[in-house]
Amino acid sequence: MFLMFKNAPTGWKVNSTKNVYTNDLIELYEDTLELGVGEKKIYVRGLRRNYSTIVPFVSANQILVIKSYRHIVDSVQIEAPSGYIEKGESPEYAAIRELKEETGYTAKKIVSIGSYTLDYTMFEQRGNVFVAYDLIKEGVQSLGNMEKIELAILTINEIKQLLFESKILNAASIVALYKAIDYHQRSFV
Repeated sequence: MFLMFKNAPTGWKVNSTKNVYTNDLIELYEDTLELGVGEKKIYVRGLRRNYSTIVPFVSANQILVIKSYRHIVDSVQIEAPSGYIEKGESPEYAAIRELKEETGYTAKKIVSIGSYTLDYTMFEQRGNVFVAYDLIKEGVQSLGNMEKIELAILTINEIKQLLFESKILNAASIVALYKAIDYHQRSFV
């Protein structure tokens, strides 16, 4: 198999791709690259499911966040509601679903404010960011067995301080909160 990429340097091509691991959340591949002049490289890359993160504004100055226990870091972390996009879902629908599951809230207004990638050097994965306004409490949380989540309402300034002090560690939440606060302040303040 000889694949060529439109923007790759002259002479670069993928000679072969081998799937080395797959489960529901990640696929790992080894690509054999030819870099020209007989130079070859084994490049390991992962394909992870895309996800959506939603930042729910309770008021002009307050955001609903979650405090979620995270096994990997053995601590409770402040985050924005977020989750993987299920097969057949749009990024927006996944954001709405995650908001409802993790907080029990829905929103009258959802706005897409962009997407990004966390690490395009090794992983193919896109994060989608949404803001939510006019929240409605529709019920209780619907959490999975690995989700231990409490709700909190913080002011924009409190969140900015936590971000500045590196007390919010989740990259998806960091990106979403910065983008959402910027969007909100440019649009409504």
